[in-house]
Amino acid sequence: MPKEEKKRRRDPNAVLLANLRLMRPADWGLAFAGAALGARLGGGPVHISVTLGASAIAAVIAGAFVNGDWLHRSTRLLAKPHNPLAQGLVRPGEAKWLGFALLALGLAATSMLGFRPFAAAFFTAALLLLFNYFLDRVFFARNVAAAAVVVMPVVYGWLWAGAAGDPPVVPAAAAGLMAVAASVFRDVESRRADEMVGRKTLAASGGRLPVVVAGVAAASAAAIALTPYWLQGYSRRYLALAAAVGGLMIFYAALNLRRPKPDPLFAASTARMFKFLIFVYFAGLYWETLT
Repeated sequence: MPKEEKKRRRDPNAVLLANLRLMRPADWGLAFAGAALGARLGGGPVHISVTLGASAIAAVIAGAFVNGDWLHRSTRLLAKPHNPLAQGLVRPGEAKWLGFALLALGLAATSMLGFRPFAAAFFTAALLLLFNYFLDRVFFARNVAAAAVVVMPVVYGWLWAGAAGDPPVVPAAAAGLMAVAASVFRDVESRRADEMVGRKTLAASGGRLPVVVAGVAAASAAAIALTPYWLQGYSRRYLALAAAVGGLMIFYAALNLRRPKPDPLFAASTARMFKFLIFVYFAGLYWETLT
């Protein structure tokens, strides 16, 4: 290990930052936003308990991600060379116990909120751990896991708040399809690394099939997101938000489709844009519930 990297490895601030990166803030941030939205749709109040309850499911999901990185650390160097474990900034033992600690902390917190939210959090943890340990290389399993990361927090939040409102079918379905599209674009980005470790994905052929599938998922999500305006009487502000989010998704998917061959770098930027749009959609829908 180079001398500069050893020095950085001993720096407590660098270690803390590396552990935070390993927890994937963008993903557990989405989980937090989804849980807060689900709680509002379930009739929950707007106060500090929303923050605490949403943090619990976010800890569960962060723990599952860290666990997956620790479990598959030998392949992360190929697929994700900038991962803190692959860079040696976090020791495998640290990652192992961090993942299990976050899972235990999140599940313990959700157990104090009632049986139904605990059951939803436990199911989420079980699903993600099942993927980590047994389904990591199974065709389309990674895409399903990506959808679960955004869908289950919404369901969890709705159950935790008492499930007083209508089931959050529309936001869960729209966000789930957006997450599937984002993960398929990620498959395009990591196609070569996936082939080297024997992981089967839609991008394995190197053709345009994954881009087409992602485009269909994005268009479906855009259509579903518009329905509350007509079916549930949502405001024009919501209609504008849903139309803008859906339009951007379709636009980016079309840019990918225009290319004769999928571009891994552009697919990666599209995946990041889709995750950002999921957050925007959750935030806009949360705002709608406040009025």
